[in-house]
This record gives sequence, structure tokens and C-alpha cells, in this order.
Amino acid sequence: MLRLKSLKEPINREDGLRILIARYRPRYLPKNKESWDQWWKDLAPSKALFREFVKDKAIGWNEYERKFRHEIRNNPDSLNALNGLRSLSKTSNVTVLCHCVDENRCHRFIIKQMTEEG
Repeated sequence: MLRLKSLKEPINREDGLRILIARYRPRYLPKNKESWDQWWKDLAPSKALFREFVKDKAIGWNEYERKFRHEIRNNPDSLNALNGLRSLSKTSNVTVLCHCVDENRCHRFIIKQMTEEG
């Protein structure tokens, strides 16, 4: 089963394997308090897309989603990571983590959709 969480949410036993899919390490969290088991940067938006959507606010959600899906589909490392996530989530509990509080406006939501699309 694949679950989505913000890094700011508490850890639960049901989380299973906790995978951070952020481009940047959270600055507000000391290294000795890291709450993830693995860090998969290949499932994060590129630095340019992150800047365009989050920092500059130059594009809206629909354009961000379109571009992010394009990035994932056209990067062999990202596709491998997506397929790995799909396989893992079929056999065990996996929680995908990011900084965003609103999971419906976060790339982790798109990643979950893409794993379900098969």
C-alpha cells in the first residue's frame, strides 16, 4: 500500500518504508532527526521546475503537473524509481514523504497517481 505524508506529520508504525522524494534536504530538520529510511531524488521535480512552480510561482498547478509528468516519463532513472515504487507498494507498506503540507498540490500526489496508472 502506498501512503502520502508531509515530513511534518508524525511517524506511525503503519508507515512502513518511509521514502523522501524531495529535491532538497529539509533545512529545518537536523540530520540526527531525519525521519525517512531512503531518499529518492529521482522522483522529485527538477530544480528548474521546482523553482518555476514553488519559488517563482510562474506556473499554475495544471502546468506544473503536465511538466512534472513529462519529466518523470522522459528520465530513465525516474522511470526506474517509479517502477520500483510501484513494485514495493504492491508487497508492503510504503509512505512517500515531502515538505508540502497539502498533498493534493504536491508532486507526491502525482507520483501516487502515476504508480496507480501502471
